Amino acid sequence: MRDVPAIAVCAQCGDPSCPGHELYEQSGERPIHRLLSWEDGETPPVRSLWRTAMTSASDLELWVRASRSTGNGVGPAFTFALACELVAVAATCVPLALLGGAVTWYLTHDAHAVLTVLGLVGRISLVFVPTMIVIHLVHQWVVAREGSKLGTSISRAAVLRAGLYACGWDLATGPAGVLAPLLVGNLAGARARMQGNSRLFRDATAVWLRDVHGVEGATRRVNRATVPYMALLLLLSCVGVGYAIVGTFT
Repeated sequence: MRDVPAIAVCAQCGDPSCPGHELYEQSGERPIHRLLSWEDGETPPVRSLWRTAMTSASDLELWVRASRSTGNGVGPAFTFALACELVAVAATCVPLALLGGAVTWYLTHDAHAVLTVLGLVGRISLVFVPTMIVIHLVHQWVVAREGSKLGTSISRAAVLRAGLYACGWDLATGPAGVLAPLLVGNLAGARARMQGNSRLFRDATAVWLRDVHGVEGATRRVNRATVPYMALLLLLSCVGVGYAIVGTFT
C-alpha cells in the first residue's frame, strides 16, 4: 500500500475533506476533533470513551472522516481501542468469572478451585484484548488494500485509525452497549445493538470503499478477501485460549 498525501489538509483539524471552519460555523456543523469526544480534550474520559464508541458504530460516515483526519496521529486512536477492548472484554468476562466462581464454590466449597476458575477467566481475557484489536486492524488493512487496487489509495495512518476506532463497535454491540438502552426501557435500541455486530463489518466496508476509494458494488468481493485472514486469526485465538487453559492447570 502506498502513502499518498492529501493535496491540502485543514490547518485546524487535519481533515482533508474539511470545507473550512467558516463553513462549519455557517452550517452549524463541527470539525472532526469536536465531533469525536475522544479527541476533543474536554469531555471526561469515561464519557468520551462511551460517546465515541457509540458514534463509531452508529455513524459510519463520521467514522470514515475521523479515520482520514490524521492531524492527531494514531496515538489517540490506539488508546481508544485499548480502552474499548478492556471494557468490552471485562463486561463479558467479569460476569462469567463471578458466575463460574459461584458455581464452583457451590459444587466444591474449595477456595483454591474458585481461584483457579477466576484465574482461567483472567488469562482468557488477556488473550482476547489484543486479539480483538488485531482483528480490526487486519480487517481494515485488507479492505484498504483491496480498495486501493480498485480505486484511490489511502495513507497507512488513516487505515490504522480506521481499524483502531472500529474497536468501538465491540463496546457498542457488546453486553455493556446492549444493557445501556435496556436500563432506560429502550428495547428497540437494545435489539438493534445486539444485531449490529453481524452487519457492521459489511456496512462499514461498503461505506469505506465508497467514501475513501470511490468504489461501489465491490463489498462482497472485498469481504471475501478478508475471510482467510479472519480464519487465521480465529485459529490463533483458539491456540491462545488453549494455552491459557493449559497454563492455568499446570
